[in-house]
Amino acid sequence: MPPTIVYITGFRQHAGKTVTSLGLLSRLRKIMDPSRLAYLKPVGQELVTLPDGTQIDKDARLLQEFSGIPDFDVTSVSPVRLGSGFTQEYLDSQDHIQQTRQLEDAILSCLERLRNKEVIIAEGSGHPGVGGIVGLSNADVAGLIGAGVIFLSGGGIGKALDMLEVDLSYFLYKRIRVKGILFNKVIPNKIASMAHYITEDLLNAKYGAFGGPLRILGFLPEIGDLGRPSMRTLLDRYDGAEPVWPAVGRAWETPCGQTRIITADNDALKIEEYLRPGDVVVLAASSRRRAGRIIGKFRASPEGERIGGIVLTCGKTDRIDQLVRQDIAEAGMPAMLVKDDTATAEQRILEIYENTKLQVYDRGKIAEIESLFAEHFDMDRFLETFRAS
Repeated sequence: MPPTIVYITGFRQHAGKTVTSLGLLSRLRKIMDPSRLAYLKPVGQELVTLPDGTQIDKDARLLQEFSGIPDFDVTSVSPVRLGSGFTQEYLDSQDHIQQTRQLEDAILSCLERLRNKEVIIAEGSGHPGVGGIVGLSNADVAGLIGAGVIFLSGGGIGKALDMLEVDLSYFLYKRIRVKGILFNKVIPNKIASMAHYITEDLLNAKYGAFGGPLRILGFLPEIGDLGRPSMRTLLDRYDGAEPVWPAVGRAWETPCGQTRIITADNDALKIEEYLRPGDVVVLAASSRRRAGRIIGKFRASPEGERIGGIVLTCGKTDRIDQLVRQDIAEAGMPAMLVKDDTATAEQRILEIYENTKLQVYDRGKIAEIESLFAEHFDMDRFLETFRAS
């Protein structure tokens, strides 16, 4: 009997596809032998390099770490990698059809190695049309591998329905059946209202045109920690950033709170009123007295109530006072120096906040994902929809 293939895609990048892959696998492990499960990332965009030089998709590396699949071969689950320059090379090629066929063959060859599995979770990339220029959009890939699709929508009643109008119409146009809808990152107190107005009857009247009914698999509440970067993530994602001291330890890997820009003079700064636990402070590197007060607050706060860290920016100087550097290291406070002014640094940090993905060191978030799916994902509905067809 061929494996059941579930393809997870969504309305945009960072819609929650990796979280859903992990959450769904955590639920399946409760009822199945983990060795009967598999993961596939047919088309990847964000690449990481393994110690042997092999490039794979970043999400494949995460799933290797956290999926619980015992025989996970990370080198064989990421067959197509659309890295920088790939699209231009494709467009410059003389035979686009042959190029696409080669890419399809790579995916199918990878899939063939997983044919002995019972359930394969295939994770899409970006929004529905990503990869379309090379003939490998999310709809194209789902059709190629014969998968049933779970589509991730955002929260909000009007916003969600507006997005579904575009995205589900695209899958209908491609003749690819979306079997399940999962609403993700919903404001908790809005779940009841969404569930009341967005029903299966409503969705099927518009988008259940062929192949069977469209099922709602759950409304997942937004969980703050999942979307918050740690100081280590900020360090890794901020080009050119330098750690003030080695970025190791739990403090570097704890999800951060809000970003706080400090521009007030030292005498006017009411630090106790302004800073909250987990906050990331953005401060000019030349501000020795204010830095000293922030370090002092970090030292005096009990663990669990400390600020997340400090980002020192360049303006009058791109150097950190040696005593400030020493105090930061002795306090064990995560801190990094960036080569931008404060306004630019704030914007770049906010961009990282808006596009935070799981990292291999985010072990504390995995339990939250498993709890999220245990409580809010309709597993019975999933099994009825995907395993019976």
